[in-house]
Amino acid sequence: MKLQRIETPGIAHYAWLLAEGSEAMIVDPSRHVQKYLNAARDMGTRITHIVETHRQEDFVMGSAWLAKRTGAKILNGNFDTFGHGDVRLEDGDTFCVGQLLIRAFHTPGHTPESMCYAVYEDENAESAWAIFTGDTLFFGDTGRSDLPAKDKSVENAALIYDSVHSKLAALDDTALILPAHGPGSVCGSGMAERSWSTLGDEKTYNDV
Repeated sequence: MKLQRIETPGIAHYAWLLAEGSEAMIVDPSRHVQKYLNAARDMGTRITHIVETHRQEDFVMGSAWLAKRTGAKILNGNFDTFGHGDVRLEDGDTFCVGQLLIRAFHTPGHTPESMCYAVYEDENAESAWAIFTGDTLFFGDTGRSDLPAKDKSVENAALIYDSVHSKLAALDDTALILPAHGPGSVCGSGMAERSWSTLGDEKTYNDV
């Protein structure tokens, strides 16, 4: 298993490339897709799954371009706001990348359609190895609640709280947190200046 964070300069956007054997998934790619193709080639793998956590407001998603280049399937939640999806995932649905098992969680609040994805090393694993959290949970912060509608920011903040505490917090403290943005992004405020974090770290240091 190999993992690489691929950053978009200027907007603190993180795309994630996770490879297991000959298959790989890219999470939240931007339109500049060549860097993902290069990274997959360097890993000795191919992109077979393009996974979206939510609609993005600060960059253009590259899912369609990447699908044309690779033949990979686009996976996202069962919400029209995602746009095209070859596979529409409901809360709790799973799919596999090589031997890895990926479980989808609907985690609304930052946007109504927001999804997170927990990674298990195989279908028999009891503990999640990592969680792609999109803009639901950052290092030291959560996503903004005012983007869908400013007049519903309090309601959306409550949804984020429930998403984090009722769904993500029940996963394993050792799981890596892999968000879609880092410090400097307009999608959150007060993000921690650290390179990596775990769910246990966020339970300790995140004010949410």
